[in-house]
Amino acid sequence: MFIYMRICQLHNEYFFKGGEDKVVEAEKKLLTKKGHKVFQLIRKNIDEIKSIKDEFKTLNNLSYSKKSLHILDEYFSKNELPDIVHVHNIFPLWTYSVFDYFKSNKIPIVMTLHNFRLLWKNVGLFSNKENSRYGLFKNSHLKTFILQKIINKKKKLLLNVDKFIALNEFAKKKFISVGIPSDKIVIKQNFLENDEVDSDKKKTNRKINFISSSRLSDEKGANVLFEAWENLEYELILFGDGPLLNKCDNKNIKFFGNQEFGIIKNYMHESYALILASKMYEGGLPLSIIEAFKNNTLVIASNLGSMKSEIKDEINGLLFNPGDSKSLKERIKWAVKNKDLCKKIVKNAKYEFLSKYTEDENYNIIINIYEKLILNK
Repeated sequence: MFIYMRICQLHNEYFFKGGEDKVVEAEKKLLTKKGHKVFQLIRKNIDEIKSIKDEFKTLNNLSYSKKSLHILDEYFSKNELPDIVHVHNIFPLWTYSVFDYFKSNKIPIVMTLHNFRLLWKNVGLFSNKENSRYGLFKNSHLKTFILQKIINKKKKLLLNVDKFIALNEFAKKKFISVGIPSDKIVIKQNFLENDEVDSDKKKTNRKINFISSSRLSDEKGANVLFEAWENLEYELILFGDGPLLNKCDNKNIKFFGNQEFGIIKNYMHESYALILASKMYEGGLPLSIIEAFKNNTLVIASNLGSMKSEIKDEINGLLFNPGDSKSLKERIKWAVKNKDLCKKIVKNAKYEFLSKYTEDENYNIIINIYEKLILNK
């Protein structure tokens, strides 16, 4: 039975658009296509944080923003309340105050846990203690401590969330470990829209080159890539920007900067393998990996977090030791040497995509969450 819903998506965009923003837009498009009314309340860092003064004001209100309450009051004084609100990112502009607002109006709240901020450190979790410095805010222990105290002050408002969405089993276990009840967490993977899927025939004629798309920073493994590519003759196409952009002069590494995902996809479809060298835990499987699964591009990834959880070595991808350029180089050479085995690996990855990462699979999960909360409120 179809239940028509008015769904509010609430989200905070970062200065640079990333995977979370793509997921929000994809879910809106999917739910709209299925006949529901979806409206978005989105605040953007680029619009509201333009000076040092703005930054300090934002930090001062990081746990509870009265401005957010005012924005919501003003909007819903002119518009009907939704049947359900789906919260994505709330920091740094929306804050925990949004949970107070919707709970007081008896609106069911769903929140997707795109990253590990709720666990603290500030940006993410890392594979070992040496890498914990990447979780520091502004590279300062003092500022990190202050920021943590501010955020934790109102963290109890998370209890107002009716259902959390974790992006895989690994993430779910991490959130349970910090006190979120297991019965409040549902797993729903990210997904890709239904469009043309690459054919197996296309894959066989690809030249031996590699592609990577991520921020060019230490925590994302840029140095690991640079070191691995010493004395390799294969071409590496790098998408992304960051502090390590000009730290490599290898003639076989081509830098393309930040590009729209559609452009990256086109290059990926012609590449032999996608490499993700991150040293940090990701909230979910990156969309670039899902795209590679879908379109017969081999995946070579760090053996940690969500990637370790979803990629089985030499079954649906290849894994290497996080932060270890020698291990990555060995996997690259193995992939080139064992082309027939890699054809089987990408076929397994395609099956993985069809069983877990399609629109239909995701719609069934998300609409089931919404219906249960609306009918039981």
